[in-house]
Amino acid sequence: MTITLNTDYDVTLNTALLGYVGETNARPVSVEGMEIDGADRYVMTIDYGDGVTYEVDITGGQWTPTADILRSAQTVSCQIAAKKLSGQEYILVKKSRIFRLRIGTAIGDTAIPSPDVAMDALDRIDAIGRQAHADMQTAVTAAETATTAANNAAKSATATEKSADTATQAAKRAETAQASAETFATQAETARQGAETARAEAVTAQNNAKVSAAQASTAAQQVEADKTITAGYAKTAKTCADSTAADRQAVQEMATQVTADKTTVAENAAKAAEDRTAAETAAQTAQSIADSLPEDYVTAVGKIAENTAEISAVKLTDKELQRRVNALYDIGQGVTHKFETDTDTAYVKTIPTGGKLMSVKNIGGRSIMWNQLVKPVPTVVTQAGVKFTFSNDGIITLNGTATTTGNAVSLQSVKNQKGHKYLMVANPLSGVYGKDQLQFSSQSYGQDSTGHGTIITNESSNEKWYYTLYVYEGVTYDNVKLQPQIYDLTAMFGSGNEPTTVEEFEKMFPADYYPYNTGAVVSAGVTEVAVGDTAYPIPEAIRNLPGYGWSAGTARNYVDYENKRYVQCVNSVDLGTLTWVVSPTGKVNFQTSQVIGQKLTKSYSIAPNFMCLKYSTKTQDELWGKPNVIGITAAANVDGFVYVNDTSYTDAAAFKQAMSGVMLYYELETPIVTDISDLIPDDFLRNIEVEAGGSITFKNGNDNYHIPVPSEEEYIVKL
Repeated sequence: MTITLNTDYDVTLNTALLGYVGETNARPVSVEGMEIDGADRYVMTIDYGDGVTYEVDITGGQWTPTADILRSAQTVSCQIAAKKLSGQEYILVKKSRIFRLRIGTAIGDTAIPSPDVAMDALDRIDAIGRQAHADMQTAVTAAETATTAANNAAKSATATEKSADTATQAAKRAETAQASAETFATQAETARQGAETARAEAVTAQNNAKVSAAQASTAAQQVEADKTITAGYAKTAKTCADSTAADRQAVQEMATQVTADKTTVAENAAKAAEDRTAAETAAQTAQSIADSLPEDYVTAVGKIAENTAEISAVKLTDKELQRRVNALYDIGQGVTHKFETDTDTAYVKTIPTGGKLMSVKNIGGRSIMWNQLVKPVPTVVTQAGVKFTFSNDGIITLNGTATTTGNAVSLQSVKNQKGHKYLMVANPLSGVYGKDQLQFSSQSYGQDSTGHGTIITNESSNEKWYYTLYVYEGVTYDNVKLQPQIYDLTAMFGSGNEPTTVEEFEKMFPADYYPYNTGAVVSAGVTEVAVGDTAYPIPEAIRNLPGYGWSAGTARNYVDYENKRYVQCVNSVDLGTLTWVVSPTGKVNFQTSQVIGQKLTKSYSIAPNFMCLKYSTKTQDELWGKPNVIGITAAANVDGFVYVNDTSYTDAAAFKQAMSGVMLYYELETPIVTDISDLIPDDFLRNIEVEAGGSITFKNGNDNYHIPVPSEEEYIVKL
């Protein structure tokens, strides 16, 4: 990689990838433009954020990362400094802004594969895709042969009324058609299984970069074995057909069956053609990946990661392909309809292929800690030659020509939590925006360069943080307007459950602007189930059940429509109504023993299923004996006890008063089950006619909140 410094010591990178964990064949890092008059030493600091900082000397404009520096897969904070010797120590001459580099996870146990190994793996993916294409072509040929035989058999069967001899001939042709049809069905199924195996092997080859030619040989041997089995099935079918030649009536029935089989064969041929197209697409994808693989080592490794995503995208269709393979098998067994369930957590679900009837089995609640941290404060500020007008609707208007480049003006301070993930959105409304024009910046941790948002991790230990508008010298801002917003995703969804992309967040919250909100518990209690254009409102009596729509951690309250019952797994308590004492052990600040009936974790390292607007949930280990760590938890093994660390309160009375109105949502050890058979009709949300490919939406009464909720549906599916 190359790091370039301009005269202001601003950093630009040709790539943000520093290296891979444990890498021993690491590439050198080149640093250009670092020379400063008077400086005689140049160093780069690498901060892991856990208290460990590495300082390396840059000699001759280069240094090479070592395995001890590439110790874990994460993003690290880096800075380059120019120093000079003064007496017995080096003093700072100039330093760059902090910039971020990424350390990736190594592919394999000890090293990253060479470009030759990667190319070999992708060539094998291409070969497997071509074999899948050949298998599909064989299936189509068999289908055409079977269809022709079925047509001939039908014509022969019609002639049975003319003579017994002709009837005997029709029976023989019928037996041939039946054997051909069964042979096709077996071959089509075998071909599909071969295609499915090919896809699985392709993904394995991409992930492990080790595809054995022996696997392809084994697959070929399996096909030969399947052909032998098919011959056995054909012999059995002939024996069955011989038994029908005894009388004219049996022959007539066989002719009717052959006509029906002809229709089934035609349908199967169409499905085989569809799967052939899927196999061709997979082969083309593998070939394009191989063709696009670059020659240089660094880009090759990055390209492999991109290719993994592409192949995974192809595999997303496997669920539907597997359904088709299973359907063909079931049709061969005489099955025409099946039950399928969908247990995904979603706001909108897609009705599966073949779906005819749907019943909603259960719908759960979902609570989040909603927030939007940019508070509109009307004011006018002029900085760097630009006039910034802040309005009470959150809109900031810029006028003037920037005289310098840099952070010109800060928004009001935002409460900061180290390690939390934040979504920052500039939301430009008019005028210029983007790189070299205007950007919404978090200073050290990233900026929204598109205006549509970016997700950052703020590693600052500061209690407050300032987000800024970054202007560029010489750019004229003529009534430029934007409406910045900041969301604490970790507080909203919990650590590890945050959206990973801006698009994922926008699906849940589609409005362009949400007003300032320091924090509120928003529960997505479903008020209406919409199937296509038909709405099924949830009865008010159901929506008024205690805790309807609540969740805490992984626990949730839910309505069991199948068994006509409401299951309350989450309860709540006002912390201000409890008796609090200063902990007699001194291990925590305050404790109560009055939250009886909560579910115990039985482990000091597992956090309880809590949700509290004022305090983040911690494990007992995280709080016990650490009074400066602010948070809330429960005793792992003793019912009733809740602990809080908050050093801003000095006595229990003041703490109790401050907790008035602060709600704690917690999981119950024993859920409360309520019979709701009198609250809903017997057929409510049962056996609803649906259209394959349509949608089912779980609305919550606010069209600006598309919060996914847990639910389970059962479909009757036509194969």
